[in-house]
Amino acid sequence: MPPKSKRKKSKSTRPSHKRKYFSIVALVLVAAFAIYLGYLNHLINGRFEDDTWALPSRVFARALELYPGLALTRDQLIYELELSSYLAVESEPLPGQYRLLGASLELNTRPFEFGSRFQGSRLVQAFFDQGRIAALTDSKSSDDLEIFRLPPVILGSYYPDNDEDRLLLTEDEVPQRLIQALIAVEDREFFEHWGLSPMAIMRAMLVNLKAGRAVQGGSTITQQLAKNLFLTPEKTILRKINEAFMALILELRFSKQAIITAYINEVFLLQQKRIAIHGFAQASRMLFRRSVDSLEAQHLALLVGMVKGPSLYNPFTSPENALSRRNLVLKIMLKQELLEQVEYAGAVAAPLGIVGRLPGVNPFPAYLDLVKRQLQTSYSSAELSRRGLRVFTAFDPLLQRNLERGLARGLGRFDQPELQASVVIADYLNGDIQALIGDRVTDFPGFNRALMAQRPIGSLIKPLLLYSLLNDGLTLASKVRDEPIRIQQSNGNIWEPRNFDRELHGEMSLYEAFIRSYNLPFVQLGVAGGLEKLADNLARINLLKHDVVYPSMLLGTTSMSAYEVAQMYQVIANNGYFTPLTTIRSVTDQENQTLERVPLESHKLFDQAGMIQVQRAMIGVTESGTASYLAERFPEQTLAGKTGTTNEARDSWFAGFSNRLLSVVWLGRDDNSPINLTGSSGALKLWSDIMELQGFQSFKISRDESLDWRHINPANGGITQQSCAISVLLPFPKDRIPTTRSRCQ
Repeated sequence: MPPKSKRKKSKSTRPSHKRKYFSIVALVLVAAFAIYLGYLNHLINGRFEDDTWALPSRVFARALELYPGLALTRDQLIYELELSSYLAVESEPLPGQYRLLGASLELNTRPFEFGSRFQGSRLVQAFFDQGRIAALTDSKSSDDLEIFRLPPVILGSYYPDNDEDRLLLTEDEVPQRLIQALIAVEDREFFEHWGLSPMAIMRAMLVNLKAGRAVQGGSTITQQLAKNLFLTPEKTILRKINEAFMALILELRFSKQAIITAYINEVFLLQQKRIAIHGFAQASRMLFRRSVDSLEAQHLALLVGMVKGPSLYNPFTSPENALSRRNLVLKIMLKQELLEQVEYAGAVAAPLGIVGRLPGVNPFPAYLDLVKRQLQTSYSSAELSRRGLRVFTAFDPLLQRNLERGLARGLGRFDQPELQASVVIADYLNGDIQALIGDRVTDFPGFNRALMAQRPIGSLIKPLLLYSLLNDGLTLASKVRDEPIRIQQSNGNIWEPRNFDRELHGEMSLYEAFIRSYNLPFVQLGVAGGLEKLADNLARINLLKHDVVYPSMLLGTTSMSAYEVAQMYQVIANNGYFTPLTTIRSVTDQENQTLERVPLESHKLFDQAGMIQVQRAMIGVTESGTASYLAERFPEQTLAGKTGTTNEARDSWFAGFSNRLLSVVWLGRDDNSPINLTGSSGALKLWSDIMELQGFQSFKISRDESLDWRHINPANGGITQQSCAISVLLPFPKDRIPTTRSRCQ
């Protein structure tokens, strides 16, 4: 009997074991499913809520301030407006548009946040006369305006590692008509479903079965958003499952308005070289030069139509496909009563209306490169490419335009295709770098010679050497001798420097030796003590490149970039006050809160009286010295500058300044072969071509009570009469006025 009892007990417990087993399996599956949903929810938290998109930081030019009397032509204003993608129209302009009215121009500005001050759209009319703004009025009220600030041009962006670009719209900024059109074409049941649409899925299956291939999808807008944000485009069962559950989670957690806004910001629409354009806002700016709230029906329909296939319906590469798709969307909008018949007829008949060509990704790469380098002390590359910062700079698009035109004209003189160039233009008072090129092909984002090309500067070193000599007791009238010199170097070799013309010129004033750029007098004075002073003065500007100082440095064997030369000459032009050259004025975050403001920093490094004497000698260079070409070309203007040529004419330099504007030009070849151009025959001519287009005011020397001005004979340094034809008026410290007199020759 006991054995029977045991068998019955064993039979009765089998169902219990099975139930327990299935319960455990069910719990494991539920736990796994919960973990899976938790993981999907974690992905959504990390991307959708906290940091939905990596936003490029935008770099802005200076804001152009318009006012009566401003030297500005209508052509220049149009150029600046078109850089900001303003569209020329015939009727009253909408925001982001302008029209020509006789000799005037009427424009409607886009809203812009200037730091803490918001400036809304405004209709403004500018009247021009003889290259200036004659009057400025508010078109609505007809009131005269004393000044009006244009929103600044975007001169470039720092893109994320995924090379995506977009402008974000908030829920309040998305036009209702865009939402309606998008839903009518992509997901008519959007406001009814919970992320999945069984009817759409069944409809797509029937169409695909009938066609024998996949011709229609059943994804909702929410599913498309989930795929775009979190998943890969590959068509697998697992991806579709993930997409479905993510869509359900999105619908449970977020409002329909938030989902459709995210989709409008995320959807891929266009490719510009390596940059993928996402979102309707940026695509609208690039294709039509319009903001989304000013799109007409035909524009809206083209963008909505491109969602289905950005490559297939690209209006540049496939205009017929794009037109057909646009008209189909317009027909759907008509059927859904989103358009009246009259508007539909006009929209269908309209051309695509896109720009002639997409704007460049970064049209000013050399300047943008310098901005990024100067930002690196405060922001990492990841921050610049993800945080959507707004970087406001001193960049002047009109100066840059003139620089590029002058460069093209100047390089055309030389007929040397391999000749390279770099140019830096800065305001020497506040240190603002306003324009810059680092390659003869100005929009080529390659090697930035203005910053990276280290080349010997030749006689560009002489103004600082002259200051060192003047500060050590000499004057511009001091007698110097142009005679041979032999110097034994530490390695036993003998250095025998020569003048560029290989001639000897005897005795003369220091001023004459400087403006003629003779080498031997400066070497004579340098080895007598000027070399050490020169090295000390270079160190003050952080431009002393070597611990060991060689005599050859007196003739400019020190290598610098054009940017570094500009910093050295900034101190000279600014009376000895050092102001760091900078591109950046301020940085704000996405909420327009100021993160950083670059203050005007200036401190005295050198004696003002000494620098004024150097400035006067540099004016002499342009009047009757190696840069006398400037006196012929600009006879009514006063300019200061210095030419520079290196051994075998491998490098051609010119650095000069007018009132506030400092420009440095370098010409050379990347392989360092001779270019057969001196500073006078090469860089000086190019500098002149650029400056002629810029327009400029004469350089004015500051008053200094410690200096006395006297007329001297530059041949021998003696004081002479003002009426003497060869006399020059030069400044002298009051305790070092020349005592010898010279006959007028």
